[in-house]
Amino acid sequence: MSITVNALLEQRSLHLSLVVEGAAGCLDTPISWVHSSESADPTPYLEGGELLLLTGLLMPEDDPGEDFRLYADRLAKCGIRGIGFGVGVHHAAIPEWLVRQCEASEIPLFSVPLEVSFIAITKTISRGIADDKQQGFARLYRNQQQLLRSVHTLDPVSTIVSKTAELIGGWAALLNPAGTVIESSHRFLPVEMSALGDALTFSVLGEAKFVAMRGYDIAAFHIASPAGQTLGYLVAGHRGEKGTLDHPLVAQAAALLSLAISGSADANRALGRLRAAMMRQCLEGGAELVRPYASDLWDGMPAEPLTVLRVTGEQEALEAAQRLFEPFRKSLAKNMNPAVFGMIENDLWVVVSQSNAGEWVESLLRDSRVIVGLSSGCIWRDLPRARHEAYQAASEAMTSGLPSLRYGQREGAGSLEGMVEPSRMRAFADLKLAPISSLVFNLSVGPHGGRDGSPASAQPDDWDEPDGMSLHAVDVLRTWLQCRGKTEEVSRTLGIHRHTVTKYMTQIAKALSVDLTDPQTTAELWFACKFTRFPEKG
Repeated sequence: MSITVNALLEQRSLHLSLVVEGAAGCLDTPISWVHSSESADPTPYLEGGELLLLTGLLMPEDDPGEDFRLYADRLAKCGIRGIGFGVGVHHAAIPEWLVRQCEASEIPLFSVPLEVSFIAITKTISRGIADDKQQGFARLYRNQQQLLRSVHTLDPVSTIVSKTAELIGGWAALLNPAGTVIESSHRFLPVEMSALGDALTFSVLGEAKFVAMRGYDIAAFHIASPAGQTLGYLVAGHRGEKGTLDHPLVAQAAALLSLAISGSADANRALGRLRAAMMRQCLEGGAELVRPYASDLWDGMPAEPLTVLRVTGEQEALEAAQRLFEPFRKSLAKNMNPAVFGMIENDLWVVVSQSNAGEWVESLLRDSRVIVGLSSGCIWRDLPRARHEAYQAASEAMTSGLPSLRYGQREGAGSLEGMVEPSRMRAFADLKLAPISSLVFNLSVGPHGGRDGSPASAQPDDWDEPDGMSLHAVDVLRTWLQCRGKTEEVSRTLGIHRHTVTKYMTQIAKALSVDLTDPQTTAELWFACKFTRFPEKG
């Protein structure tokens, strides 16, 4: 039991007499330590919670004077537990002004007879504090033993959570890495886990955070496996001020949960390889072949309609992302609407129900190192198409600098321009059109070389093209492609005869060594004309 002023008064050997009772409950408030001082202001030497002993050496008898006018008030603000006044040394009785001050400030005041030394009171308080610590250690040991016995039950995780709540006199909840409650001591918790915010954001494995919310002292512990995997979070609380919760006990529970949840490293690696193989089978259209094993691999399969996610990024970030979908163990699952997932070719592929795809993406994007591509809605047998969409969406998100993208979300989504880096497209265009980069058609004569002098029929170095009397071959090709190869339309657009158009296009096809009737060739030439730097003036 903690040492209090009441406990001191009950010590018959000390013969203490209570003069001022103080505020309600003060006599039963634990004393942190004892201090002796005759100073007019001992507060600089106090931390709060102490019992002050004095003989009134410097105190006047009748009037406190300026030095002692606010004596008791200063001690009250400091959080003193009480004052013990030694009578018979300098004062035959406690000065009346001090009694009145203690009554006004509601500080307990008692007299210490001359035959009782202050050291006797100090020893009594010291023994009381030591006994209290020993009782605390014994209580902690008993509680730890009860937690350890929870490990040997049929459902150790659930038992540990419930026993933790019982021992701290409050509540406890186990959350998965995504922040969802999967096990709790009470059906309804007094604090919403989503309201904890930053208290569930940990940057260090095994970190702990402590907050006060809605009258509860709350502790949140990050649960990690020995290999560094995030297994979840243990959140516990009880009604009271911050710091009153039994933190060591909750820490012990978090350590036991880590051992109860995590499997061996070899088993985890084998499970990862099996999930990857089954995930590939699903994406190739064989979901029905996988269904019999889904309960053991992912705790089930999500309900249709579905969304396929392609998660790409740094390897470390993908490993952290994969842990968001871990269902802990089969015995822990609480109808979490499971996700089918696996690592394939350095990407994390996930199939989730379309109804909660947004929640999963939001959780994934808390890590800025990953990019997520989402397919449109699909069913299990339609997964090959959805895989293609998710792949394209993630690729376009990467080139566009977006953290996530749903297939078809943006205008022109899936276009070649959006998926290929501009510098690469420019290089492709210049290389494709290099054979005609210097080819210029003089409308008064015919095909001629540019001023770089590369073709044999090039003009002299001082030759200049008269305005409106020349066309660059790239411009002619671009117009021909825009008009979809219709000679009459090209003729009207360029203002030249249709036979001249045919002659120029024959020259261009020959220079490029291509067949302009081939659709693939015309498609490539269209993008080349769109991105090329030719023609250049210089």
